[in-house]
Amino acid sequence: MATEGASVNNLWDNKIFIVAVIAALVAQGIKPLIHYGEYREWKWQLLLSNGGFPSSHSATVTALTAMVGFTAGFASPLFAICMVFSGVVVFDASGVRQEVGRHARTLNAVFEEFKLWDRFDYKQFTELVGHTLFEVLGGMALGLLTALLSLRIPFLRPR
Repeated sequence: MATEGASVNNLWDNKIFIVAVIAALVAQGIKPLIHYGEYREWKWQLLLSNGGFPSSHSATVTALTAMVGFTAGFASPLFAICMVFSGVVVFDASGVRQEVGRHARTLNAVFEEFKLWDRFDYKQFTELVGHTLFEVLGGMALGLLTALLSLRIPFLRPR
């Protein structure tokens, strides 16, 4: 099923997809800048990391959902599907993955305290995998802003 304004010939002709990808790239791209502004050091690995401000997951699904609303209509079944999908992603980004980060911190501390890294094939667990409410809201705001700005760019505007 093709939505109005989306081409079925080429994924890169799909303006909804392009705007969602732009939102994800912008969210990931500004993480090192924000870190530099706060700590006066570059941390380029943030370009590919999970967690941090803003949430790229939230930015992506918000841009996607907004663009579907602008294109297919806010009363369409497709918009309803996107809203449910976005709710699951945002909940996961802030709730489940935040808890995984807490578990990683605890496990890393236990391995350090009891010097267990030699007994197990231990590689330090990544601790920053989830998002705070502020990071999620920042991602949602960025996603909505990206979608709204895309309406002003002729080649991204839905038909």
